Amino acid sequence: AARGDAPYSMYQVIIALQQKNPRAFIGDNVHHVQAGAVLTIPTADEIAAIDVESARQKVEADEQRWRDLQKQQRIGRKAAGKPKMGYSAQATMRLIQQAVATKPMVVTAAAPAPNAVPAVPETVRVPMAAPASATSSSQPPPPEQPRQHWTDRLQSDSTFGLDSRWYAKKGLQQQAQSSISASLLQEWYWQSADETDSFTFSPYFRVDQRDPERNLIDLRQAFWLRVGSGWELKVGVDQVFWGVTESQHLVDVINQTDLVDNIDGESKLGQPMLQYNLFGDWGTLQTFLLPYFRERTLAGPDGRLRLPLPLLPDEALYQSGREQRHLDWALRYAKQLDQLDLAWSYFQGTSREPGLAPLGNSGFYAPYYPQMKQVGLEGQWIVDSWIWKLESIYRDYAQNPYAQSQLGHFYAATAGFEYSMVGVMDSNYDLGWLMEYQYDSRGLAATGPGQRDLFLGARLAWNDEAGTELLFGFAQDLDDRGSRSGMLEASTRFNNNIRLRLDAWFFQTYNPNQPIWWFRRDDYVQLGIDYYF
Repeated sequence: AARGDAPYSMYQVIIALQQKNPRAFIGDNVHHVQAGAVLTIPTADEIAAIDVESARQKVEADEQRWRDLQKQQRIGRKAAGKPKMGYSAQATMRLIQQAVATKPMVVTAAAPAPNAVPAVPETVRVPMAAPASATSSSQPPPPEQPRQHWTDRLQSDSTFGLDSRWYAKKGLQQQAQSSISASLLQEWYWQSADETDSFTFSPYFRVDQRDPERNLIDLRQAFWLRVGSGWELKVGVDQVFWGVTESQHLVDVINQTDLVDNIDGESKLGQPMLQYNLFGDWGTLQTFLLPYFRERTLAGPDGRLRLPLPLLPDEALYQSGREQRHLDWALRYAKQLDQLDLAWSYFQGTSREPGLAPLGNSGFYAPYYPQMKQVGLEGQWIVDSWIWKLESIYRDYAQNPYAQSQLGHFYAATAGFEYSMVGVMDSNYDLGWLMEYQYDSRGLAATGPGQRDLFLGARLAWNDEAGTELLFGFAQDLDDRGSRSGMLEASTRFNNNIRLRLDAWFFQTYNPNQPIWWFRRDDYVQLGIDYYF
């Protein structure tokens, strides 16, 4: 897009972008772009001034560093979009070239950089190695660089969030129609001078006006990462996302869901883990040991979006005698085949999704966490403006002594596409259309609404400096014409420190057997403000 119709090499444009925006790139690497950075487009003269061969060497060397070090990508904020199956450097270059072949675009990013500073306009040259013949023994040695203190490599970001939620009606148990919650996410990140070791620490705090079960103190991240040539080792607490589809995330099984934060299942609790990864041209193999289980957050008596049952979340029951200390484990192998991304996964351990068990004759219920095995498949195929997506699982549960009927195993899948229209009607707007089919072999016995549903959605990006985006979608039950649900997510940046968010959900059904029956009075709109400092 920056190159336009000019006869410049793509390598020249990439280096010119980096030199024009030095603060937008991490570690002087063209493949490490700060989340939320706004890139200033270089002029034609600045692009032409870049040496083609030196630019090519720089881009290829940075790609090798990217492959060898696998620097830990900072987890973006929710307003920037949830993480997906990532693209490799070659795939990213392919998408850039496809965009250039269509039309120039305004280059902006969707999320604000914490403590963001506008990019400086001056040109900063990237040092290149001089030819051997140009070296002279009479030249003085370069001045010695001052030693860097470890605190110079420590980054600190803070986010304060304030959310106000309004419900259309009172709850089934006469819960209030409005609530306010506040949250604080603190992030510290340190990396060694040789980029082989890093440490991330991110505590999270939340307090709610109505429901004490929404009050939370959590470690989202607290891990040490060591990277080497073709491998990396992580020890501590982290958040891991698996999956590619939009409407639901079947294969995502490592982290526990923070359900009271958002019903879409995308908010996750930190998970203690030992993770060892191997990667190369043959693909990427991830291995996980998960020594401690996190229980799902569930709404209390004064909370909304809950079952009308007397539930005691703190009295959880487990099939394993080791309860929360059962050692779970998982494997995931991912491989890119040209424009096709594939991933196979296997998980064995405590189910992240609880059932309900009666507590004797007390009339109360408690969450019950059985043991399970899950095989997962993820696929993503990029063809021009189309992205075809698939998530599929086979899950086998151990026998549940609290269930009246046993469904020991089942299949589920979500498949569909996203079609992107760049520069709609010669504007700066990008419009994406989404369609996904949801299937669950359990039918109405499934714990979620996607037994045989069709999800339709649209994603609109303004491509403005505020990173304004909107996502709308609804799921229609194909077996029950009167059952459907829908959602809306929108966000924009007010300035470098403030982002505004709008979220909404509605639920409609006349069938008591539908899982969303108990949410039929819980339609809501939520306005959120994030302040970065």
